Amino acid sequence: MKIVNGRDFWAGAMFIAIGLGFMIASREYQMGSAVRMGPAYFPTVLGGLLAVLGLAVFARGFVSSIRHSLNVFPFRLPMMITGIVIGFIAYYGADWIKGLGSAGTVIQYLLNAASLLLIIGSFGPKSLFVVIVAAIAFGYLLKPLGMVGATVVLIFGAAWGGHEFKFTEVAVMTVVLAIFSVLVFVYGLGLPINLWPEWS
Repeated sequence: MKIVNGRDFWAGAMFIAIGLGFMIASREYQMGSAVRMGPAYFPTVLGGLLAVLGLAVFARGFVSSIRHSLNVFPFRLPMMITGIVIGFIAYYGADWIKGLGSAGTVIQYLLNAASLLLIIGSFGPKSLFVVIVAAIAFGYLLKPLGMVGATVVLIFGAAWGGHEFKFTEVAVMTVVLAIFSVLVFVYGLGLPINLWPEWS
């Protein structure tokens, strides 16, 4: 079959890979049910939905009449190599780095984050990188900043990666989504997530 829409082809392949990755990575944890979710429930369901969406977008790459170059997602080899090198340093030097005490733990986190960001940034346009980084930042900041603070980072970060950024619209959307998230996940489902920074 001939690829007639490179943008959909590569976007679909990326969605499928990420969705399957989440489903495979969460197999070690307990699934639970919709009423009492286990740690694997949310990433498995979300990964499955992302994979199905990716399959639909992937299929469009073979039937869409809109033609795009297959080079729509640029690849930056130097960034990829740098990220892999930093990742090797962080992995194989972990014992020595952590031996530095509390500063070593911070250095280890920074090396891991730098490696991850460089590897992600080696693929695709700036907007894709910014949105993925915003989602990762949400996961890392959920505990120290709480649900409200992490949601603000996620929404503003993802909106900044879009084509247009209007502060008023993003601020309103952030307030609405923060309230919705708190009502659904904390009060509705009763998940033990702190709302505000843990040092407050």
